[in-house]
Amino acid sequence: MSFLKKNGTLVGIILAASSLLLISSTPAYAIDQNGLVAGGSIWLETTIAVAMVFVTAMAFSLQIARGYFLRMLEKFTLRLGADIWWLAYVLIRDALIFMAFIMGLLVFFPGTFQDYAIAVPFMPVSVVLFGMALVTKLYFDADENRNAFRVVTLLVFGGTALWIFGTIFVTETPLALGTLPSGVSSTGGIWYAVYNTFSSQVNVDLSMVTFNITFAALGVIALFGLAHPMLHSRVGKQTPKIAHSQGPASPAGLPGRALPRQAAEPALPRLQPSTATGSLQASAPSPREADYIQ
Repeated sequence: MSFLKKNGTLVGIILAASSLLLISSTPAYAIDQNGLVAGGSIWLETTIAVAMVFVTAMAFSLQIARGYFLRMLEKFTLRLGADIWWLAYVLIRDALIFMAFIMGLLVFFPGTFQDYAIAVPFMPVSVVLFGMALVTKLYFDADENRNAFRVVTLLVFGGTALWIFGTIFVTETPLALGTLPSGVSSTGGIWYAVYNTFSSQVNVDLSMVTFNITFAALGVIALFGLAHPMLHSRVGKQTPKIAHSQGPASPAGLPGRALPRQAAEPALPRLQPSTATGSLQASAPSPREADYIQ
């Protein structure tokens, strides 16, 4: 501090001269606005494409883990804990399927085809399959209907497999081919063959055909999604009927099994005076009381 107080003017002159030199000197490279926007968009699109691998994998993992969650559901002795467990599973599973569909819509942007290599038709078809899974869950109860559960599982599996395959063998291929060790051919092998066949930047004809077909399929999915609230909506204020179920049904369509709970204590008999002798006698419970005791 004492040095700055004594030589503050000298330090200010040095800093000002350094700033003038930096401003007047020509940089080695300059980043303009267009380059910054293009680089940021490519970074964002690539990040979403890679994140989709984990989102789709988690969605499929929870979809096939339904039996495990049902087995764990039977171990809860408190009904509140069982409800929270089941609701959390359904919420996270359906949210991941919805996120996979929403995030996958990025591949339908025309500019994305020019920014980086998209695996066609794998990635666009994957998004269509996730959309079909959501529409199936919209029209049918996939947790109670065995066939609907199987259809949703197959659609989620297909969407996950196609997206992961396209990311590994097409999107990441330029990075792999550019970092091959010396002596290894970069013009052969499965990555090179798949990339040159299914890359949107290399095979433009296939990418345009895929875009037209899958975009039309998305339109059909949107129409079915719009038709459901139009055809099944209720007019006016109606009180929904609450079904008092004991738990979700099993994936095989079996009826729900009740959660274990403590048996109710038997009620004591009610004493009433006898009309003949005037003594106190135990009267049998009424049918309604018997139902309550059970």
